[in-house]
Amino acid sequence: MKKIISICIFLAAFNSVMAQKEFIGKWLSPSKKGIVETYVQGNKLYGKLIWVKTERKDIYNKDESLRNREVKGLIMFSDFNWEAPQWVNGKIYDPANGSTYSCKMWMDDNKDVLYVRGYIGIALLGRTEKFSRFK
Repeated sequence: MKKIISICIFLAAFNSVMAQKEFIGKWLSPSKKGIVETYVQGNKLYGKLIWVKTERKDIYNKDESLRNREVKGLIMFSDFNWEAPQWVNGKIYDPANGSTYSCKMWMDDNKDVLYVRGYIGIALLGRTEKFSRFK
């Protein structure tokens, strides 16, 4: 009986790790003006803006001291925690307006669409955007 329980625990942990890894990759933004590459560091998910259609500085950032940095290379997704089947309690930075929002993300059944919901306060008061897997 102990072996069966151990095997079940191992399989559940393995499935969870595999589900987390499905989020890793390159994602085309809904506007098609940027590509974000997602990765796991420690136990948290992050996403870095690796390509932009038009290069520019982060001129809309609320922090004036950061307005001189390039938008390309910014960490857009940060500090997400895994709660199967989604990443939650993270932050998303929007370089179009310089704001940071609470965020969660999940995928469609085909694993080709990443739904990213940014919100203030509670997820009910937010907006969901669809990022497409970039191949």
